[in-house]
Amino acid sequence: MSTPRTTVALPEMSQILPLVYGFTISQIAGTTARLGVADLVQESPKTAAELTAAVGADPNYFSQLLRAAVAVGMLTRDQEGRYTLTPVGRIFGTDSPWQAKVHDAWHTHPAVWQAFGALEDAVRQGRPAFEIVHNTSFFDYIDSNAELAALFHSTMSTNTHANNATIVTGYDFSHFTHIVDIGGGNGALLSAILNAHKHLHATLFDTTSGVHDAPTVLAAAGVTDRCEITTGDFRRSVPTGADAYLLKNVIHDWDDESCVTILRNCRNAMAPGGRIVVFGSVMPEQETADPADALSVAIQDVAIMAICSGSTRSIAEHEALFARAGLKLAEVTPLHHQFLFHAFEAVPV
Repeated sequence: MSTPRTTVALPEMSQILPLVYGFTISQIAGTTARLGVADLVQESPKTAAELTAAVGADPNYFSQLLRAAVAVGMLTRDQEGRYTLTPVGRIFGTDSPWQAKVHDAWHTHPAVWQAFGALEDAVRQGRPAFEIVHNTSFFDYIDSNAELAALFHSTMSTNTHANNATIVTGYDFSHFTHIVDIGGGNGALLSAILNAHKHLHATLFDTTSGVHDAPTVLAAAGVTDRCEITTGDFRRSVPTGADAYLLKNVIHDWDDESCVTILRNCRNAMAPGGRIVVFGSVMPEQETADPADALSVAIQDVAIMAICSGSTRSIAEHEALFARAGLKLAEVTPLHHQFLFHAFEAVPV
């Protein structure tokens, strides 16, 4: 006699859809933004006919897309058939502080999109999905792909702009005299720090492609005379003689061995009494974390796993990396709830 099968109640469809069709939702919002709809309706509400003419799309397919964009909460449609942005849809506009359109362009670039498709292989093999798909590391790949390099650095820049105020007001830079921003990109963070602390001098250190826009950014901020730009590979060496070495969203991109090398290079280069300040997310204790915070960090962690060899680490894991590099964790300062953004301060043992 067979055992009766237990009937399992299905969750609400709103809970199922993101798990199964999340990639579709992402493409609905991203395609709508890439066609320019967000900026067009941000100026004033537009009908489907007006938008179709403006973007040069197929009327039938485009109407289907607009209908879907309303369903996912990016657009609203009034009784006259005019579309406008919702509050969450505004993050895709050009003037949004958090440039969702830039992030979308990065995540949907064919090279990155293909990497996410190999996530299962990454988990099985224990190496980045990007490397499996493209037979090279991400950072070596962008050295010879200017388009993807520009997208990557633009995305990092938007993250920096979103966190600048938090870093400048939440961490005390006043006791330093010379700081080096390792992997500092276009210099947006250093510009904000230097404008807040007029006594400081700084060095911006990154790859050649990373600092491409730095002269313009530093000049616009009026800090060119207090900031030197140098290029190189922080896995080999970093500029010497500063009393603070900043690493913002750098450590989480690299495996433990590379992190120890980077941290050790900074330790060996710093002036007596210097310190390293790592800005980045912390992996929370799942039992105590807010579910929304835990989800945001988990998504970021998987995205790192798809592209790079690193991970989002706990406080204890940061402490262990510092110890292997001849450093000790001196202080941990929570800065922002988004992605559980913290400052980790380390000093030589």
